Amino acid sequence: MDIRKQRLREIVAKKSFSTGGDYTLASGQTSGFYFDMKPTVLDPNGGRLAAELILEASATIKFGCVGGMAVGAVPLVAAVSMASADTDQPLPGFLVRKETKERGTKKQIEGNIVPGENILIVEDVTTTGGSAMQAIDAVRRETGGDVPMVVTIVDRLQGAETFFTKQGIQFVALLDKDDFAA
Repeated sequence: MDIRKQRLREIVAKKSFSTGGDYTLASGQTSGFYFDMKPTVLDPNGGRLAAELILEASATIKFGCVGGMAVGAVPLVAAVSMASADTDQPLPGFLVRKETKERGTKKQIEGNIVPGENILIVEDVTTTGGSAMQAIDAVRRETGGDVPMVVTIVDRLQGAETFFTKQGIQFVALLDKDDFAA
């Protein structure tokens, strides 16, 4: 395992991985282990490592921007966008609200989405792929944009890869649940 990926795994294990509970996931499933990735992504080293590894994992495709679902992906989108600033492919960031904002601009997508270009969707942890698909559906509906890839920090190995393959979307996980003692 790449030394940076190993270091990211150590940070996730220390700050974001819990066992011994009865956790309800965004998918509605319950689990005896849980990844609360915000402490990792909001850690200076965790955020930097995740962003660098995501940029490398997605380097085979030219993207116009990076985004994900609020609230989970917001710090990750910011980290990836900032890490891309000095590269040959700077990626402005955006977020997708679960529902359209009822006041002000009444937008579901906020930030710097670039219509007409490939769009990278990122997630902190993925179970079935449902949350990322919400973001993808909103992007397609509102911009007609193409989403060829989703990158997650941790895949719980509960169907996301198969789901995205069926959608024709490449799915990349930096780590998966088997990298942690559950």
